[in-house]
Amino acid sequence: MLVPGAPQPQTDVCSHWFALLMLVSDGCGPSHRIVDVVDACVESGATFPLLLNFPDIARDRIRTQHACFEEAINRYKYSGSYSCAFPIKANHSEEVIRTVLSVDSDDSLRCSLEVGSKPELLIALAQACASGEPKRVQIICNGFKDRSYIELALLAQKSLGLKVILCVDRYEEVGLTMDCCKELGISPSLGVRAKLNTRHDGHWGSSSGYVSKFGLCVRELLQLVRTLEKESMLGCLQMLHFHLGSQIDEISTVKSAMREACSLYGELRKLGAKLDTMDVGGGLAVTYDGEEGSWSPKYTMQNYANDVVAAVNDMCVQRGIPAPLIVTESGRFLASHQSLLVFDAGYKTDAVESAKGAVEDGSPMSYFFQTFEEVYRDLTTSGSDVEEAYNDALQFRKEAESAFSLGIMTLEEMAYAEELFGDIMRFVALRGEGSQLDAAKLSQALPYFANLSIFRSAIDSWAIGQSFPVMPVSKLHHKPNDFAKVYDLTCDSDGEIKHFVTSRGALSPVLPVHCDGKGSATLALFLLGAYQQSMGNYHNLFGETCSANVTFAGDGEDGVTISRLQSAETSAEILQRARYAPGEMREGVASAAKTACGVGGKPSRLLSLVDELLTQSGYLNSTT
Repeated sequence: MLVPGAPQPQTDVCSHWFALLMLVSDGCGPSHRIVDVVDACVESGATFPLLLNFPDIARDRIRTQHACFEEAINRYKYSGSYSCAFPIKANHSEEVIRTVLSVDSDDSLRCSLEVGSKPELLIALAQACASGEPKRVQIICNGFKDRSYIELALLAQKSLGLKVILCVDRYEEVGLTMDCCKELGISPSLGVRAKLNTRHDGHWGSSSGYVSKFGLCVRELLQLVRTLEKESMLGCLQMLHFHLGSQIDEISTVKSAMREACSLYGELRKLGAKLDTMDVGGGLAVTYDGEEGSWSPKYTMQNYANDVVAAVNDMCVQRGIPAPLIVTESGRFLASHQSLLVFDAGYKTDAVESAKGAVEDGSPMSYFFQTFEEVYRDLTTSGSDVEEAYNDALQFRKEAESAFSLGIMTLEEMAYAEELFGDIMRFVALRGEGSQLDAAKLSQALPYFANLSIFRSAIDSWAIGQSFPVMPVSKLHHKPNDFAKVYDLTCDSDGEIKHFVTSRGALSPVLPVHCDGKGSATLALFLLGAYQQSMGNYHNLFGETCSANVTFAGDGEDGVTISRLQSAETSAEILQRARYAPGEMREGVASAAKTACGVGGKPSRLLSLVDELLTQSGYLNSTT
């Protein structure tokens, strides 16, 4: 199993030793071979690297979250209801947002959309209208706001009948919001983001607590109530919102935040606010690196739902107030599993001849090599102590480097010393244990060059050291006989996958591979559905990869439906992003080439190649 922890969609290995994709979180639904999906896409014209999106998985995640909250609501006899809001910033894909809005719900309100900018608000409005029932769609407006942002939200409420909640993230927005409401003659639905004292210690912990970027402190909340009351608008304040930051790993943090937020909710109600919605934000963590990993939650989805509902229910009972609608904004939980990237990687090098025999008779290094060879011979034939051989090899390597620097050892002899060191380390890497194991693996790892850009497709791997699961998609019955370091195509030393999730959930600096002499593999990088596509950059001008949406009508490859197959961005498109004019660039090259060729010269091959490359992506041409 590649992605441990439940409930969640999983990748497993079938009896034919191909990676399987299981589309539902209970593990009981149909499964499909990833290689079959890839083959179907390639037959339809797809190229590598290939981003595969599975709307069925996103749909299952939403239903799972709803089911957990419904169970909690029934368990605690909560009289309110629940709705999930999808933060568009997590994944701007039109297909993902359509999937969110298409999930059936027992409530009159569908899944909400959360936006944090004017372009995201435009997406939300368009998708709400395209859903066919815009009045069932709620839009929560967060982020920094100017007059046009506020007016667009208000007019969408008035003209389209949408329920649009303008959430006050900074106290400075209050005056502008009231001015716009008066000018347009619209009574708004307002929310307010509270700056809680509760914080967590994870990577995004800095976005929580009283020093966080967004939200109103208690003094500002009181001033907001007084200002709205003075303007006879206190009844417009309908939602309390808070956000602890992403990837909260401890449930105790959720419990503490809920107690604090519920106290705020109750006090604001007591002051006259007509609150009817509690938006608890995001933070629901995803298992990236195993159940014991540092990036993974120490709780289940059901634990989370139980604690949220229990806290709100206790507040309502104790204070005697109506039960609010509970809203979550768990973008990472909802979107991560639905995308994976398939790419080709290879170890391309000509075989290097053995340097054995480089030590000539009478060489001052003869005794050195005799003892070095003895270490290798004892290790491989008599089963000598692996750790001792490992330490001996390190010492011999150090002595060889010193002898070569002093001019005592020849170049050929140094090559043989490297060969002996590598042979010993390779043996240790396959059979060793403890501290020397990772070092031996790392020293002998093969450089696999992957046809992708980490900065484009898995930006958090570089930016924050996040570990994404990686594995081959086929030939898994072969026992690994080597180890690989996976580097991307960029001219950047940070362009590599530095940590690999093992089957036990631990992290390894290398990926176990079966080297069959051809030195190539088809790998998949998982859990890319949240933020990676939205935040990926264009380092070295590698652009959007080829992508496809995949749905299944039934079990097996005959049920595979490929839709929205989109080609990778071409070099011309990428250059336009960088504000170049490809046509002018082409003409400049053509003019210079004609001058260089002289009268009668025809640089047709150069220009045809330029034209060809402008219409292709920057990735390597390969579908193997």
